[in-house]
Amino acid sequence: MDQTMHRLIRMIQTSSRRGFYAHARMARQGVSLHKRHLWAVPIGAAASVLCGGVLIKLKAEELKKSKRRQITLSEFTAMCDAGRTVVAYQGDLYDMTDFSGHPGGVGRLQMAAGNDLEVYWKVYTQHNRGHVKEHMERYKIGEVSPEDMATITSNTVYDDSVYANNPPNYPDLLINTRYPYNAESKLSELTDEWVTPVGKHFVRNHCAVPDIDPDEYTLTVECEGLNETMFTLDDLKTKFKKVDVTTVIQCNGNRREDFHYYDGKTPAFGPPHWVAGAIGNSTWSGPRLRDVLKATGMDVDSISLGEKDAPSNALHVGLLGYDQDEVGNQYCCSFPFDKAIDPFGDVILAYEMNGEPIPRSHGFPVRAIIPGHAGARNCKFLEKVTVTDMACKEDSNWKQYAIHAPDVSVDKIAEFNVFKEELMQDAPVQQMPVQSLITKPSPNEIVAAAKSGCKSITVKGLAWGGGGLGINRVDVSLDNGKNFTRAELLDKPIKQRRLSEWSWIFFEKTIPIPEQLQEQLIAGERVDVTLTSKAYNSAWNVQPDSINYNAHGACGNHLYRVPVTLCPTAIEDIKSKDDDFPNKPSGGQFTRPFRHLDTPEQLRQRQLESKQI
Repeated sequence: MDQTMHRLIRMIQTSSRRGFYAHARMARQGVSLHKRHLWAVPIGAAASVLCGGVLIKLKAEELKKSKRRQITLSEFTAMCDAGRTVVAYQGDLYDMTDFSGHPGGVGRLQMAAGNDLEVYWKVYTQHNRGHVKEHMERYKIGEVSPEDMATITSNTVYDDSVYANNPPNYPDLLINTRYPYNAESKLSELTDEWVTPVGKHFVRNHCAVPDIDPDEYTLTVECEGLNETMFTLDDLKTKFKKVDVTTVIQCNGNRREDFHYYDGKTPAFGPPHWVAGAIGNSTWSGPRLRDVLKATGMDVDSISLGEKDAPSNALHVGLLGYDQDEVGNQYCCSFPFDKAIDPFGDVILAYEMNGEPIPRSHGFPVRAIIPGHAGARNCKFLEKVTVTDMACKEDSNWKQYAIHAPDVSVDKIAEFNVFKEELMQDAPVQQMPVQSLITKPSPNEIVAAAKSGCKSITVKGLAWGGGGLGINRVDVSLDNGKNFTRAELLDKPIKQRRLSEWSWIFFEKTIPIPEQLQEQLIAGERVDVTLTSKAYNSAWNVQPDSINYNAHGACGNHLYRVPVTLCPTAIEDIKSKDDDFPNKPSGGQFTRPFRHLDTPEQLRQRQLESKQI
């Protein structure tokens, strides 16, 4: 601090003390204090505030200077050799060591240590949307010269052949991230068929899709006190009764895009930024997990009836997949043990999807189906089932799949290991909440009102109770939720037991257009309305009106709002232009352009153009 500022603060502090002592002395003597006698009393606090403000300003300036500090190539190398995860990006250096909550796994982040991120982001293009750099900014430690940056780039090699053997993409799905391949269903097509066919059902991957020889496939089942047992695919098909389970699978992060800059300043954390279509309803077939556990020696019937205690460590069922990232980390997750042995829990080890062998993209040759639970629990490419007292504590449970309080910031979940004790107080998501989505008409569509004589508009959609709960009612609205009316629930083609209603239900409603709006349409005016639906499940849980913010952007089930324009002159409905992504967030507009497939070069071009503006 310079001498002038030091003298100023000392002078204020001295005056303040003198005023305070005089104030105290006069008070003891019973002297009535005039306002002018009080002027010096708060100056000490003011001095502290002034001093603190100056120090904060100086600290901010020092921080800015440190982030502009020129770091040599040898210093950069030394940091990485010392075990720091330091990466380069567009001439800047970032120490990402504390970024233990990296959505793709810490291993992938460590893989990039000492290298240029742009080389990786040519493959992982979801990073080029723009907001990722905002997440990184607080980790910036300095800069390198253009010459050193060029050296770092030339020395960075990423072998993207890890994805070379992925199966072909499904052309009718909307690609959310190219690698790993994550693609969502077109919302407008989800009510075309009650059972979602292969090619229309969303696909979620965390890694490259493994290519597993069915003749060589083995599944290991282990539990303390029981024999470790290995099953072949043929064992699962021939030694156990095959059970069909029709269930919704919805990714826990479906509708995450609604959280992206929901407040104008906070980007959503972690991919995929599902828009609305990470949900599907298919029929899966295979043996019950409880039957497989029984074959290993576990008395699941007596345990289920309470006649016998479960093994002391039987709290969770851990699932391990054969899929792994570039550094060998495998996907894992867990779910409660009682769900596994419940005769009505319908947990199966599926080898068929809609009557055919499960496609590779959906988990061939075997995936776990945990109906009613988050999609993340339905482990694909299943390698091992472990009955344990330790829930899987890797990315799949807490790091990406827990609902934290609204004041838990993105910064905290980014540094998971630092705040691990606090974050793990919130259990990972298991059962999913009630959900409904209008599928027709689509957001921003021009609806030909003349078809109904300008008297009504018909909406269609889907609803799901979550956790095995059914749907009691769906209400719909054409005035953005101010007034609702009951929709008609369409009969399901199958019957499911109470508390085992895993599948979705479709709804429809022809909503009368209010007289005032009819008059506007008859007068030749276009009318904008906002459609929405509100589902009540069989426990009368209802969708919230507005977003339930959490930093992971998980369990989004707030009202999905669909703006449309009623047109009195259009002969047919007119779909909106899919200028960015056919699915839209609630409200019909993205807060930021959905540039999930842009290359690093395209991002640089956008950055250049924004600077020119």
